[in-house]
Amino acid sequence: MNSNQQVFELGEYRLTSGQTIQDVCIGYETYGTLSGEKDNAILVCHYFSGNAHAAGPANDADPQPGWWDSAIGPGKVLDTDRYFIVSGNSLANLNACDGCTVTTGPASLNAATGRAYGADFPLVTVADFVHVQKRLLEYLGIDRLVAVAGPSGGSAQAIQWSVEFPEMVPRVVAVISPGLYVHPYAAAMMECWTKPILADPAWKGGYYDAAHPPLEGLTQALHLLTLTALSYDVLSEFGYAPAEEKRPPSESLANEFKADAMLNEIARARAQALDAASFVYMVRAFKLYDVRERLHRAKASYLFLPVETDLVFPPHLSAAAVNELRAAGLEAELFMLKGNGGHLDGLTKLDQAHGVLGDFLSSC
Repeated sequence: MNSNQQVFELGEYRLTSGQTIQDVCIGYETYGTLSGEKDNAILVCHYFSGNAHAAGPANDADPQPGWWDSAIGPGKVLDTDRYFIVSGNSLANLNACDGCTVTTGPASLNAATGRAYGADFPLVTVADFVHVQKRLLEYLGIDRLVAVAGPSGGSAQAIQWSVEFPEMVPRVVAVISPGLYVHPYAAAMMECWTKPILADPAWKGGYYDAAHPPLEGLTQALHLLTLTALSYDVLSEFGYAPAEEKRPPSESLANEFKADAMLNEIARARAQALDAASFVYMVRAFKLYDVRERLHRAKASYLFLPVETDLVFPPHLSAAAVNELRAAGLEAELFMLKGNGGHLDGLTKLDQAHGVLGDFLSSC
């Protein structure tokens, strides 16, 4: 293990479905200092393909900054001079094969069989992610949070927190959010992401050999995911340029456009570190996410931060969530993030909301 992640060993965990899984472990990272009163903690939940490495360099060998490094740190939007930030891996985390991400999911060893669970791993839900995070916070001695925050799938977890453990969550920061549920259109789009994996002969019904995973299917799934996470403006920068000047696409089907080649290159590189079954499980978990019938439990205030060019979870979904929360008697507001980068701007443009978010986190 080559990582700054610490490991929380949960042991046996009973899923919301009633099934149990053994030897549950998740990795987590923290930033800043927990106050003596333990009253300055913010939980940051990761997005669909993220992990607990939310900020800072991982280690000397892999100095890549965390996925929300633009937002977490001294003087930043989530100020580590003031707040203690906790970020933990989900169950069935996609990064199970990267050598740094500690998680329990389909890629984990099933002690009963001596091989990876594969499709024998029970389905998990966003509520399960939250319940495991709750156990992590108990382990850290934290019984009340300043807020729960996260982008995309992380925002779904943050909102789920507010109905699962309302006494702990006075504030929710929902960035590039699906809202209170995943809209059927977005759910169908996510299901399309899984189809190349399921069609790959190496998938074998989810019981593939770890040494021979459905890599081609996973690559094409990530190709689709990356495309939807970008915007029209980003792809227009490539236009119809050929991937190779001497191989114009007008002369052969084998000759690629630059935009297609770029997306495939990104996807193929990412596929090396991700687990295909965990990808499919994560899609199902978010398709099952829906807190609308449980809003009566919530006591939080909500701040939604959509991105104007987001094609995955367009701003109107956040606006609808604000209206639904207000109709339920809860406080909710929206601040639009500007940018032409699409969904991914939710990871890099949070500084635009510095003042709004600062006031929100300080509100009574």
